[in-house]
Amino acid sequence: MLPFKIIEDFTKPLSLSFRLFGNILADELVVGVLVLLVPLFVPLPVMALGLFTSAIQALIFATLAAAYIGEAMEDHRGEGHEEH
Repeated sequence: MLPFKIIEDFTKPLSLSFRLFGNILADELVVGVLVLLVPLFVPLPVMALGLFTSAIQALIFATLAAAYIGEAMEDHRGEGHEEH
């Protein structure tokens, strides 16, 4: 089971990184297409919405990363070690 545990420790942050990258890239592509189609005022609300969703994505990414790190620390601490 050790190889699976090691692989899991690396794939969780990697999958989170890819998901965050994909979400931000999709937002940038939408804004880019709107700038090409309607260059004046239509992209502005989409850009504001993109800032909001990017902040939420960063918060979710940080929260999940902290949870995964806490879980990994707890697993590696082992049983029989009491917390103070």
